[in-house]
Amino acid sequence: MRPEFRVSACVVCWAVFALSAAAQSETTPEAEVEPLERPRLRPGEYPEQLFHEPFPAPGVETSEEFRDKYLFGDWLDARSELADQGIKPLVLFITDPFVNASGGQRRGFSEYDLLALDLLLDTDKLLGWPGGEFHVGFANNSGTSLSQRYVGNNFPIQLADVADPNPRLTYLSYTQSLFDDKLSVRFGRLTINSVYGEEFAGSQYFKAFTSVAFDLVPLGIFSNAPGAFGYPLTTWGARVKFEPVESFYAMVGCYNGDPELKDGDRHGVDFTMRGPPFVIGEVGYRRNYGKDATGLPGNVKLGAYFNGGNAAVFDSGFAGQPSETEQARYGFYVLGDQALVRWGDPTEKRHLGAFAAFVCAPDQRVNTVPYFFDAGLVAYGYLPSRPRDFAGFGVAYGSYSGDLRRAEEVQAVTDPAVGVQSWEMTLELTYGCTVKPGLLVQPSLQYLINPGGNKAVPNALAIGVNVVFNF
Repeated sequence: MRPEFRVSACVVCWAVFALSAAAQSETTPEAEVEPLERPRLRPGEYPEQLFHEPFPAPGVETSEEFRDKYLFGDWLDARSELADQGIKPLVLFITDPFVNASGGQRRGFSEYDLLALDLLLDTDKLLGWPGGEFHVGFANNSGTSLSQRYVGNNFPIQLADVADPNPRLTYLSYTQSLFDDKLSVRFGRLTINSVYGEEFAGSQYFKAFTSVAFDLVPLGIFSNAPGAFGYPLTTWGARVKFEPVESFYAMVGCYNGDPELKDGDRHGVDFTMRGPPFVIGEVGYRRNYGKDATGLPGNVKLGAYFNGGNAAVFDSGFAGQPSETEQARYGFYVLGDQALVRWGDPTEKRHLGAFAAFVCAPDQRVNTVPYFFDAGLVAYGYLPSRPRDFAGFGVAYGSYSGDLRRAEEVQAVTDPAVGVQSWEMTLELTYGCTVKPGLLVQPSLQYLINPGGNKAVPNALAIGVNVVFNF
């Protein structure tokens, strides 16, 4: 297929989905969506948020709830029967056909996919052991990364582009809630983020976007800390969360920070513990949560991390100088989200929300992106007859290390192919169309400025569709 045809097809597809959403808004009666009771939360998870993200929390129990959230509903009543016994299988498939319409390294089309299979076992129902949950997961990534192959940017465009194309074991963990859910302990094969719910540095609004710069957690953490593992890449670790009241929590996690375990040929089954520690801690404050709250809810979260092991100093090892290393890397982050205004039936939770996050890893001798920032707006249920659709606009910015830039300038003298990184930015405009429960079609338009931080690479325009199936 010629590149011109692919570009045109993707543009037409984007327009068709937008028009389809508008057309359905005029014909679909408001009464079709019935609000459901709040689902039971998983051990250690946050209270229900205003924004219903594309990945439904696996707290549903009844046949009606399964039909409301999943494409295949209750699996002929089998799913609710399994849930009654404490067994919850989950099937998620994400596909991201995208085209680089202009700029970048070259024009082209690619598709990237993610298949996730998870099994949750409720120990209360299975064993009479309250507050416990086993989690076993598998994932397979496949396809071609548009960012790596055609654009050359470091903020992955496609949502499924979170790991190299390989099958891998993901979660193999146990979570226990204690003292009336005020204390939660999770250990086993873990990640610092979470597809279903939240762990560290999370906001539900992040999940409204296709770009990995936003989704799940701010990308700046992973840019500087090779010992941080994000889904579907897991490592041995433990996390403890203390939540004395619903408005405040504190949690800390310690993990095996061996970056070699991320290699695709390990398939997530390398259980060695050779790596240095990766430690992360976070405190959070919630406003206007709970069944009796009447104000607009918001979150503020503060965190810090420590990545042990040796880190190479960027501007050492040149002109006969010895290579230097530093012991450990560290960083800080702050993020927040706030509902700004509500509209329509309060039970549908239609509203406008805002978010922002800032990651700082101040030691520019060893941190690639010492300053990372993202912010955006998400309108959930703006169209009265499409209360589960959402629209989002976000900006993500990363500033590259000055020491790294000076080292690249020295290398570029003898090797012109070496790019000199300064800063890069992603702008994303997206619309999530809930075609039916369990099927989200999300056109996305992304403008990439200084791809890879290299001003020599032309700004790029990526157009595509993120399709999410929850079976």
